[in-house]
Amino acid sequence: MSPEPTDRFVIAEKIAASKERVAETVTAALYPRHPEWLERYGERGRIVCSEDIRFHLGFLAGAIEAGSPEAFADYASWASRMLASRSISAASLGESFLEMATQLRPVLSESDLQQVSAVLELGALACMQPAATPEREPQTELRATQKIFLAAILNGDRKAALNIAIEALRAGHVMVDIYVDVLAEALHEIGRLWEINRISVAQEHIATAVTQYVTANLYVQLAPEGSTRGNMVVTGVAGELHQIGANLVADAMESKGWNVRFFGSNAPYHDVMRAILDSAASVLCVSTTLVANLPATAQLIRSVRQQTSERKLRIVLGGAAYRHCSDLDAVLDGPVEVMDLRSALAALCS
Repeated sequence: MSPEPTDRFVIAEKIAASKERVAETVTAALYPRHPEWLERYGERGRIVCSEDIRFHLGFLAGAIEAGSPEAFADYASWASRMLASRSISAASLGESFLEMATQLRPVLSESDLQQVSAVLELGALACMQPAATPEREPQTELRATQKIFLAAILNGDRKAALNIAIEALRAGHVMVDIYVDVLAEALHEIGRLWEINRISVAQEHIATAVTQYVTANLYVQLAPEGSTRGNMVVTGVAGELHQIGANLVADAMESKGWNVRFFGSNAPYHDVMRAILDSAASVLCVSTTLVANLPATAQLIRSVRQQTSERKLRIVLGGAAYRHCSDLDAVLDGPVEVMDLRSALAALCS
């Protein structure tokens, strides 16, 4: 059984606050057991190992706060597949999870440590049994368009990628379908190809940059509706580096008559808070891709609730981080709605 929401928040805060120290002590404990790591990776390997442990701890804190051991298991399975494609064993990942439990002992009470250790053990088990990653084959009218768009962004061809999207628009496809079935699906496939080491980080960055270029140019094709529905803030949170999902939401909502203030990714929560108050926004949309960023999302939403208690603000969440979160209303001290882009348009623009 997961701890109560308040307890989970405290545990997650303790893990996050000790992340730097624990990453160093885990690395110091692991390296003497594996002299082959030093031979294979050199001293640079210690630095990378500590960076990886900090990343694992961030996901652990997010999963604890969300009350979702499944979210950490899902992350462990993904990390195992990604590392295996780079000839790094799943066993070493599982070992690092178990060592994290040992090194967290001075940080947590015995009962809290039991809860956290159970999550880490689930992750260790999941990384030894990674799920398959089949290619995504969206069964939509735009499947062929998505495939040639994917080829264009992999080649870094901005002109071709934009022409493909514009031609789909001219063929009568609505903008939201192009956003979801072409751009978003292509980026999902880019992420999968990076995960299995079929493309480099540089190729992934180029593909993302080309897609952002296409998104910006599609924006000028949008014809806003005449009526104004109200004011809305769309944002990522501190630490969130994935912007395109929120960008698509902001553009689509603006085309449907909302006055949107769009913050992109990695937005400081006090600036978002100021925009909500200054604009008298009635809707806040928050995009969170990584489970590790759920604590920052929770901090933002708690601050928003405290400072807008006199009026009813509708809070809509979207992104992969919420896939395994089941009791967000309790975690976030009030009602929230989790939606994809199509669902949000139906709920907010009908």
